[in-house]
Amino acid sequence: MSEVILEIDEIVMRAQKALDIIKTFSQEQVDNITEAMCHAGSAAGMNLAELAVEETGMGKLEDKAMKNYVATQVVYDQMKDGKSVGIIEEKNGVIHIAEPFGIVAAVTPTTNPTSTTLCNALISLKGRNVIIFAFHPRAQQCCAASAQILLDAAIAAGAPADCIQWIKKPSVEATNILMKHSGIAMVIATGGGAMVKAAYSSGHPALGVGPGNVPVYIERTADLNMAVNNIIASKTFDYGTLCLTEQTVIFDNEDTAQKVLQLFKERGTYLCDEVQKTKLEAVMFDKEKGVPSASIVGQSPQKLAQLAGFFVPDEIKLLLVPIKAIGTEDWMSHEKLSPVLSWYIADNTDMAIQAAVDLLEFGGAGHTAVAFSRNEEILVEYALKVPAGRVIWNQPALHGVCGITSGLTASLTLGCGARGGNITTDNITYKNLLNIKRVAKRTKEDA
Repeated sequence: MSEVILEIDEIVMRAQKALDIIKTFSQEQVDNITEAMCHAGSAAGMNLAELAVEETGMGKLEDKAMKNYVATQVVYDQMKDGKSVGIIEEKNGVIHIAEPFGIVAAVTPTTNPTSTTLCNALISLKGRNVIIFAFHPRAQQCCAASAQILLDAAIAAGAPADCIQWIKKPSVEATNILMKHSGIAMVIATGGGAMVKAAYSSGHPALGVGPGNVPVYIERTADLNMAVNNIIASKTFDYGTLCLTEQTVIFDNEDTAQKVLQLFKERGTYLCDEVQKTKLEAVMFDKEKGVPSASIVGQSPQKLAQLAGFFVPDEIKLLLVPIKAIGTEDWMSHEKLSPVLSWYIADNTDMAIQAAVDLLEFGGAGHTAVAFSRNEEILVEYALKVPAGRVIWNQPALHGVCGITSGLTASLTLGCGARGGNITTDNITYKNLLNIKRVAKRTKEDA
């Protein structure tokens, strides 16, 4: 038996002992533990952001700190009054009893390493589960630091030892062994498509995500100033590392396009010409794997331009490139995970909506779509037709999806449903980590 298998067996055995204890806890005990975890994670948010930027070389310090805050304080605030122990609801003569799923195996990415770790640990323990992490090798140290902070806080608040664990020597082999281990009850996979597919092939229930290739339709009646400001705020956050942010702006006429492009330019966006676009495409994608190149993810516009062989001034926040086709004939219509935004002009409303559909089907089915318009009939038509699990109206994708400007629930794991090869379209929360037992009273007499 290999050393890796022995290590995973030992981790799972310790997790089972912790599970046997925590599953006996009351709602009050669980809530005390998650409150302590929230406070500890939130207080360490800036330090963990520094570790993440230093280790991964991706993103912006202040934005990663904000993601850590969302992953702890915002997530906690939304779930703190929720019931997750024992009888949680009685409706129509049916009693709903919450039980933990068990041992959760969680795979985390390089793009949002500390925030994903914080969020998944918090929602797992809210449901009286225990969690074992397999961190991305290029983010092992910052993720381990995040997990250790929450573990220490949880234990101090009464949680059992080993309720949060992680693989100490990361590898693809170790991650696969963990996900397939017979002791695992649930897999949460946040990362690349191959890893998510492996999670769904593990033999266990899995909560995974699909890639995002978010279209944003700016319809002719939209508040153009608001649309541009919102898109810039979302797309430039953490240098575009979040898969839920806008990837391609779609217009339904030339006049609106030119007005919006001018507004982008006035607000610190660099409009690339065809030559610069070609240079960017050459460095931005691993076309064999069909994904953005690791070297460009979460980098500044200045760094991206330098890699591509041209120069942009320091004040530039975003690069904008034109596309005339959607699909492999124009790779700039793909997800970019960087402060690069493409734009596309359709001939009318129907063709603009179809362009959004095509973009999602090319590389983001089931994820997220955005639209700006004052015409609610068009907004509804857009929502009905796009193959997205989340449709955001008249707000930034980032802020809308995370519940900052909408009623959606904050999460760092976003399901993409059947279209994205996932089990759910939910923003994953502690509710997805509960086994619900239903007790049915007799409410009807025999016929």
